[in-house]
Amino acid sequence: MKGLLVFLRENSMWLHQVLFEYKLIYWDLWTLVHFMSGALVFACLSGLNVKKRWKWLFIVVAGFEVLEASVFIGVLKLFMPEKIPDVFMDIFVGMAGGYFAYSVFEKANLREESKNGILVIISSAIIAFFWTGYYGYQLNIGFGNFTALNVLAFLFWLLSGILIISVCRRFYKKFNNRLYAFLLVIILVFVLIVPFNYLITEVLNVRELSHAKTVSYSGLLFLQNTTIKFAVVFPFLLVASYGWFKHLTQKMHAYTK
Repeated sequence: MKGLLVFLRENSMWLHQVLFEYKLIYWDLWTLVHFMSGALVFACLSGLNVKKRWKWLFIVVAGFEVLEASVFIGVLKLFMPEKIPDVFMDIFVGMAGGYFAYSVFEKANLREESKNGILVIISSAIIAFFWTGYYGYQLNIGFGNFTALNVLAFLFWLLSGILIISVCRRFYKKFNNRLYAFLLVIILVFVLIVPFNYLITEVLNVRELSHAKTVSYSGLLFLQNTTIKFAVVFPFLLVASYGWFKHLTQKMHAYTK
């Protein structure tokens, strides 16, 4: 238990990176997490056909803030202490996340393809956000080396995720077989990873400075062990996230008001 707490504490510090602060307004990377959480909770409440879902969203969001302040911060010392305005801002942002989900996937009269496109971006962005922050990329070029979240690394994983899901969806439409489509994407990813990495590291000379490298594939692939492991599970995470989010939004569309 203690080891888990230490792991969570050490690997969540990057989320305290301040984005904007002015008087009572305070935004950090945790603000994005609260926004995403609010949207996800609202989608789950809708999917479960919960009545008075806005009230329950507020209860969940506000209840978590009480739990966070009293247990996670007060007792376990898991996160950094928050100011009172931060607590109200987190609740507001969580509710705003719920409204975002409601506006885009339920209220707005968007075509199904447009909703799917938004889900592709959201699924890729969430995974890219947490992986990039957790890993702590620092590159040999000055641009993008944001203190807690490397912008270029985030964009790389974001665009890669969008491409992988889009190709998987295209294969599915062509062959009408989810397993076959996914296996083709996996093969494509592992075939292209070596030349693509060679292009980035050797041709464009973009290299990582924050972790020791592991050389594989006869010197063509310069990656750290953790990155290699993540690259293996990345397509699985993408497809699973996209599939789950699509299921939730379909449930939202069928929500009985």
